[in-house]
Amino acid sequence: MILAIDCGNTNTVFALYSIDKQIRQLISWRINNDPKRTADLYYPWLLKMFEVSKFDIKNVTGVSVASVVPEALLNIKSLIKKYLNVKTLIVNENILKLGIKVNIENPKEAGADRLVNSYAAEKLKISPAIIIDFGTATTFDIVGKNGSYNGGIIAPGVNLSLEALYLATANLPKVSLRPLVDKNSSIIGKNTISAMESGIFWGYVSMIEGLIEKIKSVNKFTDYKVIATGGLSNLFKNSVKSIDVIVDDLTLIGLVKLYLNNKN
Repeated sequence: MILAIDCGNTNTVFALYSIDKQIRQLISWRINNDPKRTADLYYPWLLKMFEVSKFDIKNVTGVSVASVVPEALLNIKSLIKKYLNVKTLIVNENILKLGIKVNIENPKEAGADRLVNSYAAEKLKISPAIIIDFGTATTFDIVGKNGSYNGGIIAPGVNLSLEALYLATANLPKVSLRPLVDKNSSIIGKNTISAMESGIFWGYVSMIEGLIEKIKSVNKFTDYKVIATGGLSNLFKNSVKSIDVIVDDLTLIGLVKLYLNNKN
């Protein structure tokens, strides 16, 4: 079994994959990022997750990691070295050796997760593509047919916008994001909460659709597939008509494929 670890700005996802006949996710766990969480604190939590899910941590034969948070990566590396001691691929330390063409001004600026998504899209034969990753930030990445990373767009994430709206105003409550199915009945809020829900949800739908339209207005991107991934992608699947495919665990699949192709 391969343990894939995707460390984002808000949460870290640990996912266990079987690689016997095909790559298949067995289970995944999510934990919030805390720079004070050391290897000695990670391990009891991870061990408990394995036990509750009825898997044996000793059956993990390899680990593949991508992180956009340097402090969290240090603790994750310490966890692997101290408690797992198996072959490990750290994408952040091998970005320029992964066979991915990075066509931006400074390749070292490309986030590890965005490069892994590009790699996964090519291996899953869904490139060329526009990949929308719904995370702490909402990113739009342009992936060439050969898996090359060709730049993209970074916008504030949905939950980040919700938090900013709550913190920056005196009288607005804190609300949770939920999908709004019927535009005719939900676009105009009849109270403060429904008005906020409409502004965030339909505002993001409009932003996503608008940016996709802008990208596709460039001739060479017209026929690119639109792939959605990330924790919030399914919230928008019925409202953003331009999304062609949703692959929830695109980054994790990419991490496993990268490990298998670089394990030696």
